[in-house]
Amino acid sequence: MKQFIQVVRQPAALTLAVLLAACGGGGGGGAPVNGSPAPGPAPIPAPAPVPAPTPAPVCEITISADATVASGKTAGAAALSACTPYITSIAWAQVSGPSVTLQAARSPTVAIETSTAGVIRLRADATLSDGRTSSATTDITVAAPVSGSFVTVRADHSLRVGTDTSVRAWPTLASGEAVSKIVWSQVSGTPVKMNTDDQDVMIFTTPATASVDSTLVFRATMTTTSGKVDSDDVIVSIDRQAATPNGYIFKNTARVHPYVVGGAYANVLARCSYDVGLYSLDTGTTLCKAGTLPLLQSDAGSGGVPSVAQVMARVIVSHDFLGANFEKFLNSQDAKGDFRRMLAATSTIVIGSHVRPSFYQPATGAIYLDANYLWLTPEQRDVVTEVPDYRLAYDDQLNFTSLGRLVKNNDYARRSYPAGERVTRPESDLILGLGRLLYHELAHAGDYFAPSSRNLNTTLSIYGNVEPRAAAKSLPSDDLATAYPLLSSQMKGLGQVMFLGVTPTAVQKAYTAAEVGNFFSSDVASDEYAYSINDNANSREDLAMLFEEFMMSYRHGIQYDIAYSNLFKDGMTSDQLIVAWGQRGRIALPSIKPRIKLVIIKVAPWIDPAVVDTLPATIQMPANRSWEANLALSGPVNGAPQPASFFSMSEKRSQARFDVAERRHAH
Repeated sequence: MKQFIQVVRQPAALTLAVLLAACGGGGGGGAPVNGSPAPGPAPIPAPAPVPAPTPAPVCEITISADATVASGKTAGAAALSACTPYITSIAWAQVSGPSVTLQAARSPTVAIETSTAGVIRLRADATLSDGRTSSATTDITVAAPVSGSFVTVRADHSLRVGTDTSVRAWPTLASGEAVSKIVWSQVSGTPVKMNTDDQDVMIFTTPATASVDSTLVFRATMTTTSGKVDSDDVIVSIDRQAATPNGYIFKNTARVHPYVVGGAYANVLARCSYDVGLYSLDTGTTLCKAGTLPLLQSDAGSGGVPSVAQVMARVIVSHDFLGANFEKFLNSQDAKGDFRRMLAATSTIVIGSHVRPSFYQPATGAIYLDANYLWLTPEQRDVVTEVPDYRLAYDDQLNFTSLGRLVKNNDYARRSYPAGERVTRPESDLILGLGRLLYHELAHAGDYFAPSSRNLNTTLSIYGNVEPRAAAKSLPSDDLATAYPLLSSQMKGLGQVMFLGVTPTAVQKAYTAAEVGNFFSSDVASDEYAYSINDNANSREDLAMLFEEFMMSYRHGIQYDIAYSNLFKDGMTSDQLIVAWGQRGRIALPSIKPRIKLVIIKVAPWIDPAVVDTLPATIQMPANRSWEANLALSGPVNGAPQPASFFSMSEKRSQARFDVAERRHAH
C-alpha cells in the first residue's frame, strides 16, 4: 500500500512598512522674561501608530503525492490550487533520482513507474489564473519490490468535474497463482459511485462541481488463490471548471494545450474550439469569428495543400505523445495528401484521453479525436479512458446483433488489442483505426466546408458561415439525399434506436436478424450508420460512411464486412454468431456506386470518380454459417495464403466483442 504526503509551499514572509514621525524645528529664543527663559512652544503629541493593512494571502500550489511506492508499482503526484486562482497551465519535470517518463507532464497529475530503488524528486511549475506563477516539489521514495504476487493500479490522472473516467488494476502473479478477487474502495475525497462490473476496472463519474482543486484516492485490493493479499492506491485529481452556460456547445471539456508552442493561433485554439464557455443563442454567442480562428485552408492558400507543420500548429492535445504520434502518422501514412487536403476544412484538431466518441463539430469547425486511436505503447495506453462508448447500450433490447470488420485477403486487416494485455501497437497499424476515423470525420468537415466553400466571411463565426447553406439544405449530403435518397422506413426507425437512443417499439424488438438484413439490403446505404438521422435533417452519416469505405478500399485495399446475426452475449466467440445475412464490399453494388461518385465530386475533387468502377466486387455471405466461417469468402488474392486460425479462446472472445463494437461508428 502506498503512503501519501501533502507538500505545502508557503509564500515568503512579507515585510511590514515602517512609519516615520517628522521632528518639529525649534525657532530662535526671544528675550528672557523676569530673567527666566521664554517658554517654548507646547510639544506636539506624537500621532498614534496606524496599523499596517493585513496583506491578502498569496495563493501557492501544493502537491499531494505518494510518499513511498514499491519498486514495479505506479506512484502519483497531483498539483492543486486550494484558493480562488486556479491552475491554467502546468509543467512537470524530474529534478533527481532514477529516471522516469512523465506521460502527462502538462497535466496537474502525473504517474511514474520504475523498477529502480531510490528517491525521485519532481517539480511542478504552474501558472495561475491571476497571472502569477507558483512552483512546488515533492519526493517519492521507491522502495524494494513486493515479494510474490502484487497488484498495481494505472494510472493516476487528473480531469474536470462531471467527467466519466476509469482506472485498471494490473495483477503481477507468482508462478502457479491466479486472482481470486479484486475489491475496490474509496479511501478519500468526495464520495462517488464506483462501477466494478469488471473487477479489473473501476469506472466512475467525477463530482459535478468543485470550488477548489481536490483529489480522490481509490484502492484496489487483490486476493490470490493462495490467499496472498496486496493492495495499491491511485490518485485522481479534480480540476475546477466554469459553470456551463445556456446554449452550450460543450457540457464539459478536458484540459488541453497546443502541441506546437508559439504557433500563430496557439493562444486561441482551445478558447475557440474546446472551452466550456462556448455557447450559441438567438440573443448572442461566444463562438469565435472566422477572422480570429479561420479554417486551416487559409494557411495553405486557396486550393493549396497544408503542410504537416501547418496542420500540427492547429493541434491541441491532452498529452504530448498524442501530437507526436499524429505527426508521425501524417509524415508516414499520408503520401497522397488526402488527409491534409481534407484537414484544410477544419479549424482545430483536438486529441484527448477522454474524448469519446470522436466527432466533428460544425459550430467550431473542429474535429475531436479519441486518443484510443493514437496510443503505441502500454504506457501511453494507460492514460486513455476505458469508459465505453455510450451508444453501445442503445440496442440492448433488440433481438439481433450487427457485426462488422475490416478484411484484406480473406483475413482480419485490423485485430483487437485486449484491454487487459500490455501490448505495443506498430505505427503501421494506425491507418486501420486512425485512418478510417479521419476519413469519416473529415468527410463531415468536407460536407460542411467543401473545397469550393472555404472562402469565409471573417466577421462571422465558422458556424455563421455555414448555417445559411445548412438551413437551405444545400450541403453535399443534402444533394446526396435528393439524388439518391434512403427509403427504408424500418431502417430509419432502427437508426433512431441504435444510434440516438430512442426506446424501441414492440415490433422493433421482435425483428429477426434475417428481417433486418432484408430491410437493409433492399435500400442503398453502404452501412446502417447512414440511418443515424437527427430531427428533420438529411443524413450526414450516409455521406461520411460512403467516403470512409471507399477511401479504405481505394487507398488501402480494405473491404468492409457487415452482417446480422443472432443476439451476442459477452463471452461468445465468432463461431457462435450465426450469420442470417451479410456482405463483403457492399460499396461496389451498382445501386451504390453512383452515390459514391457524387460524394467524391463534392468533397474530394482531386480523385477521379471513375476509379469507383474498379472497386472489388461485392460478395454475399452464405446464410446460416458462423461469422468465423464467413471470413474466407473467396480465393487468395495475388497468391496470398488463406488465413490460419491462430486465435486463442481469449483472443477469439475479444475479437468477437470488438466486431460487435465496430458497428458503432464515430459521429
